[in-house]
Amino acid sequence: MLKKTMLLLPCFFLVLTLASFTIERPKAVRTIIIDPGHGGFDPGAKGLFSTEAQVSLILSKKLGLKLQEEIPGVKILFTRTEDVMAGHATNKKDGLKYRANFANQSKADLFISVHCNSAGKAPGGWHEKRIVDYTEQVSYTGKGKKRKKVVRKVPVYETVYVPNNAKGTETFIWTAKENSHKGENVEAHGEFASLDESSEEMPQDDAALNALKLIYTKKYFVKSLQLAELVQQEFEKSGRINRGVKQRNDVGIWVLHATGMPSVLVEAGFISNKEEEEYMNSAEGQDEIVRNITSAVKIYIASLDAPLTGKKDTDNEPEKSSVNSLVANLSDNRRKAISN
Repeated sequence: MLKKTMLLLPCFFLVLTLASFTIERPKAVRTIIIDPGHGGFDPGAKGLFSTEAQVSLILSKKLGLKLQEEIPGVKILFTRTEDVMAGHATNKKDGLKYRANFANQSKADLFISVHCNSAGKAPGGWHEKRIVDYTEQVSYTGKGKKRKKVVRKVPVYETVYVPNNAKGTETFIWTAKENSHKGENVEAHGEFASLDESSEEMPQDDAALNALKLIYTKKYFVKSLQLAELVQQEFEKSGRINRGVKQRNDVGIWVLHATGMPSVLVEAGFISNKEEEEYMNSAEGQDEIVRNITSAVKIYIASLDAPLTGKKDTDNEPEKSSVNSLVANLSDNRRKAISN
């Protein structure tokens, strides 16, 4: 019996060794939420012949198909697939809440909202009065010897047409001022929850739990910024004007800071610009926009799925150490909570 056991041991260790080479890490991005902006009673920005809601829905559907084609195995979910407010909500506020809640409940790994930009007073352009010259206007004040001549300059106006020339792409990430909302939602994300399944049993004011949320909030901010910059770079390669990655610091964007995952909002172009509206409504323009975003997502995912090497990742050591320490604290706190 002992001889038989001794013979089996090498086989056992061989199987373990082979398994160590074949087992792969879970994919970093398995579920992507695509969020076509506006919809239904909310058309969003208006162009000369189309609306933001219409264009964003077409682009989003094409983006979903392209991502599934280019990234096998990824699950694509949409916040809406027809011209209605997301979740069939009856007001914008509830529609926005639905989008974020849907993404959080789906435990998505990435959130991409698609919109169109707008600027100026009217799509295409507008007429306005401008001063083109000045003329003299003479008047008199007083009577008799006190009568005086007064000369003043009066502007001469002319009505001119001002073309709406704002163009280019920009991608938004959530503003750092809204980190509190992001922190509230990262706990539901699969990556965070897998660290310690007992975190739901902990009081929300637990110091270790809150610190862990803060770390993941920062982590998602960095990932969002990374993807946003990649999207802008791909647009620029296609000859589009790169208006950069931005944060809306005056008013936060709810679907970005209320989703517990890396999230971006892509402004595909200015629907208020005649040329860009035609571009975004053309099959060629739509395909190019979708290719740009898909390429950025693929590069982003590839960076996350890069195989582990023997080289020590010194850049991430502080974060890893902090996470491991906090997870240990969570476990200790859980035991204390149970014993009490």
